[in-house]
Amino acid sequence: MAHGPSPFGVPQQAGQGNQHEPGFDWDEYDERARMNAPTVRLSEEERAQLALDAMRSPEEEMEAHLESIQASRPLRRAAQRARRRTKWWLVALAVVSGLAVAAACTAGAFIVLREGEQDPEAPNGGAADLESSVDDASGAPEVVDPIASRETDAAPFTAEELFGTGPLAPAGAAGTYEVLQTEELTDCAEAALDELADLLADADCTQAARATIVNPDGEYAATAGVLNLATAEEAEAIRAAIASDLDGGFAVLRTDGDAAELGRADTQLGYNTYGHYLMFVVIGRTDGEALTEANDAVRTVVGDVLDIWFVDQLSPRREVQ
Repeated sequence: MAHGPSPFGVPQQAGQGNQHEPGFDWDEYDERARMNAPTVRLSEEERAQLALDAMRSPEEEMEAHLESIQASRPLRRAAQRARRRTKWWLVALAVVSGLAVAAACTAGAFIVLREGEQDPEAPNGGAADLESSVDDASGAPEVVDPIASRETDAAPFTAEELFGTGPLAPAGAAGTYEVLQTEELTDCAEAALDELADLLADADCTQAARATIVNPDGEYAATAGVLNLATAEEAEAIRAAIASDLDGGFAVLRTDGDAAELGRADTQLGYNTYGHYLMFVVIGRTDGEALTEANDAVRTVVGDVLDIWFVDQLSPRREVQ
């Protein structure tokens, strides 16, 4: 009975179908046959022999091959010598490779260990660097602010040094400040009132210089001055005393004109230190009205006169070596 292609393969010869068998799809048969993929079926004994052959060593396979071709004794001895030489080469290659790997591992371990150890003959770099930095710091000269004390800033100032000979022109100001009058004092207490005057009398204050000025728009008059104290610490101590609501304050230098009413009504006080100098400015209205709060105009006067003008006049003393 005719049948279709085997599920395990196709016949080895294509196009051998029975053309007279009705109901059979010979086109499909021929198409499968053109795949030309023959299938071989093995008996149980053949499959067992294949399994045994797969388990044999290369030497056993060579021996079986020699048996199958009935090799002569010289050929067998030559094959054995070739196998021995190949085996010894493989053994030698394995030994050399193993030694190379071991040497590389040993060298790597040695390098790692050496990195973690300190060379006894080499100097202690970290300690040397630390000791060097400490020695350098201890041996470096102490930095001294030239205006931190009268010992390093002994020259007395003058009214001309502080106020010049014309109007004050602070950098960045909206205009110039007219100077109405200047004064130099050897008794610092004369520049103050009440408890502040007593404090200055007891302090090591050698001189004071002050001037009465008018701001650029003419609405505010002020007495601005500088006190020459012994040290920056003493100047800071007096500044702190003023900030702690000390009873008293700085006296104004009243003069004719826009400063005729200065100090007769409430005023505002600004003060700061610069080295061993204590700077101050007492601000009032030119119209004689009370100035009860520090508005923007008052803060501008303080910034222009103390933080800019006086600092600019005294800073050359700091630059003197």
